[in-house]
Amino acid sequence: MKIEAIFKTIFFALALGAFMFSCEQENSNQTASEAEVVKVETDTDVSYNQGEAEREYNDFSAWVNNSSSRAENATEAEWKEMKQEYKDKEAELETKSASWDDKTRQEWKDLKDSWKQTEEKAEARLKKNR
Repeated sequence: MKIEAIFKTIFFALALGAFMFSCEQENSNQTASEAEVVKVETDTDVSYNQGEAEREYNDFSAWVNNSSSRAENATEAEWKEMKQEYKDKEAELETKSASWDDKTRQEWKDLKDSWKQTEEKAEARLKKNR
C-alpha cells in the first residue's frame, strides 16, 4: 500500500511537471508572436508618422512659399496676420521636427531661413511706407 502511494505521488509529480512544461512553451510561443505583432504595429506607426510629418512639412512649405509671394504686396494688417500664422505653424512643427530625418530637418532649417528673409524684406518695405 505504501509503495502504491509513492508511485501515485511520483506519477502525479511527473504529470504536473509535464503539464507545467507544456504550458510554459505555449506561453513562450505566444509571447514571441505578440512581440512580432507589436513590432509590426510599431513599424506601421513609425512609417505612418513619417508620412504624416512629411505631409505636414510639405503643406507648411507650400504655405510659406505662397505667403512669401503675398508678403511683397501685403498691407500691414495682412502682414501681421501672416506673421502670427507663421509663428503658430512653426511652433507646432518645431516640436515634431526632433523626430524627422536629417534631410527633412535641413529642409526645415532652409525653409525657416527663407521665411526670415521674407520677414526682413516685408518689414523694410512696411517701415519705408510708414
